[in-house]
Amino acid sequence: MGIRKLILVTGIMGSVFLFTRCFRAQTQTDPRGPSYAGAEACLNCHKNESSTFAHTAHFLSTRIADSNTIAGNFSKDSNELIINDTVRIRIEKRDMGFYQVLYVKNKEMESHRFDLVMGAVKGQTYLYWKENGFFQMPVSYISALHQWTGSPGYSFSNLNFNRPVLKECFGCHSSFAEGDPHGRSGFDLHQNSWVFNIDCERCHGPAAAHVQFHTSHPEEKHAQFLVSFHSMNRSQKMDLCAICHSGTKHILLRSTFAFKMGDSLTSYMIPLSTGDQLDVHGNQTQLLSQSKCYRMSDMDCSTCHDAHVNQRGFVKSFNDHCQGCHSPGQHFCKMATGTNIAFLRNNCTGCHMPLQYSTAITVIPSNHTSAIPAMVVNHRIAIYPEEMQKIIRAHFHDLKSQE
Repeated sequence: MGIRKLILVTGIMGSVFLFTRCFRAQTQTDPRGPSYAGAEACLNCHKNESSTFAHTAHFLSTRIADSNTIAGNFSKDSNELIINDTVRIRIEKRDMGFYQVLYVKNKEMESHRFDLVMGAVKGQTYLYWKENGFFQMPVSYISALHQWTGSPGYSFSNLNFNRPVLKECFGCHSSFAEGDPHGRSGFDLHQNSWVFNIDCERCHGPAAAHVQFHTSHPEEKHAQFLVSFHSMNRSQKMDLCAICHSGTKHILLRSTFAFKMGDSLTSYMIPLSTGDQLDVHGNQTQLLSQSKCYRMSDMDCSTCHDAHVNQRGFVKSFNDHCQGCHSPGQHFCKMATGTNIAFLRNNCTGCHMPLQYSTAITVIPSNHTSAIPAMVVNHRIAIYPEEMQKIIRAHFHDLKSQE
């Protein structure tokens, strides 16, 4: 009997040991470590949020380059960026993938394959892998122009393919990337080596314990082992967005990959400017904080933005948020008259958060010798007389054309 018990105990211990090893192997499949569950683990309980999030700019932030992810046109009449009479870059499909090819006097001088795509809404820029890191390609795609353009920051007077993309760049364009001491991305082209996009755990934090608990306790509806967004104060909520949407002019103290929901931004970076200039790379949080609407209310980024939903083009939804405080009869627009109230109610953001030229990023369309600033939404809610006059003039022009 003693021998049987010994055999039984030994078998149980062996099973526990194997199960533990198996469980650890499963939790360690996420390159960030065993405390991360991976975004797929969120699907079981959060199907709605996961399905809508898949269409957002965050989810589509960085992807492997292929025919489905590259937005530009590869047809022969649209696949060139002409630098001058003798120099051009042609976008070509070859047997091994898609390439950017530099030609000088119609002679091929250099070519590199598209490996990663960054961006999905305003445009895309492209990276190729070489030796120990990624490099930005000199040609990007701008959605508003529907064409290939010079990549932001590139100078065609000294054209090359050697602009490195450092780990800090991936810090806001992906959820995880290894790097060497020099800041270069030190991981190879294998999908299990990084987390390309902005996923659930990039914002909500490591969720392995959360998933394990709620899988074992499905009746428990109160989230365990995760910081609740709704439990945070406004400063913490703003810092969660500001880690990537507070501009690039700062001294980085720690990798942004380490930021967790509830952390303080000052533990990660020291700002070098007040953020009063429009910056497509992200000083939306500073601009918003300078707004009278922000200072006189408890609003934060989530007041208008739902990070789980693609809100591109949902102008009415944003206007409706404005009118939560600014409705007719409650300090409504001073430009309102009896005939234009309906029009103004549909143009709150157009007047008070206008599209303006960014001073931080420019593009160079084909056959242009000068750079064209990119247009971005100014998140400083304010009165912009020139923008208001443009919109009102356009309105009256439309009314006259309908007469």
